[in-house]
Parts: sequence; C-alpha cells; structure tokens
Amino acid sequence: MRLTLTRPMVDALDGASDKPDWLIERLARLKGSPEPYVLALTNEESTALEELCAMNIRFAPDGSVLPQHAALDALSTMVMENY
Repeated sequence: MRLTLTRPMVDALDGASDKPDWLIERLARLKGSPEPYVLALTNEESTALEELCAMNIRFAPDGSVLPQHAALDALSTMVMENY
C-alpha cells in the first residue's frame, strides 16, 4: 500500500505515542523530503499504522474527534479505505 500523507498527518504521527521503530525511521525520512509525502507499507505495517492511529485518537464528550486528532482520524480512514 502506498499512502500520500499531508504535513498535518506526518506531524500527528510524529507526536503519536508507542510508534514502532520502522515508523520512526520512515517519518524521519519523510520529514526530510519534499511534499507530497508518500509512505509505502506492507499489509502488516498498514494494519499496525491503523491500530496506532486508532489508539492515539481522542474524542470530545459528544463523541466527536477532537480537532487536534483529526489528522490521525483521516489517516486511519485512509488506511482502511485502501486496505
């Protein structure tokens, strides 16, 4: 799977907790390259990425995604739609 990420998505992933080493390394490479940011993933990596996003998304009392977590929510949706 190849995903085209926006800068807010890259920044949100960079701030996420419990990132695997492979993602930390790829984020470092992405941040050093020009946009668009293209992230190539194996099936296992895409599953791990979606789980990481879901684990780091926070919600408001009304059930809506908090604005500062919207990029992770969008990335999670992108992974699921392209899987």
